[in-house]
Amino acid sequence: MKYSQLISFNPITTVIQLTDANKTSEEEKLVRSYVMSDDMEKRIADNMIGQLQFEEFNDNKGILLVGNYGTGKSHLMSLISAVAHDAGYLSMVQNKNLPRTRK
Repeated sequence: MKYSQLISFNPITTVIQLTDANKTSEEEKLVRSYVMSDDMEKRIADNMIGQLQFEEFNDNKGILLVGNYGTGKSHLMSLISAVAHDAGYLSMVQNKNLPRTRK
């Protein structure tokens, strides 16, 4: 048996363009391909989600995302953009701790 019969990999895109998150044809692919660690899920839940709501007045702050080249910053922002555009993508996010419904 060959490894290729057991495991399949999608080709890796070396650079994610944030403008791709605006294309419906790319949104699902970007969401499904982002594997969110438990640490990243906690950071998003604790630090980002509250700043991204517009339903009630709050002194929302900007979010600064810092990381080295190739660490997934654009991929993460594409995922957040896609889920903000269509909450149906939330069920496709690959993290077992993430709530699957809106509060």
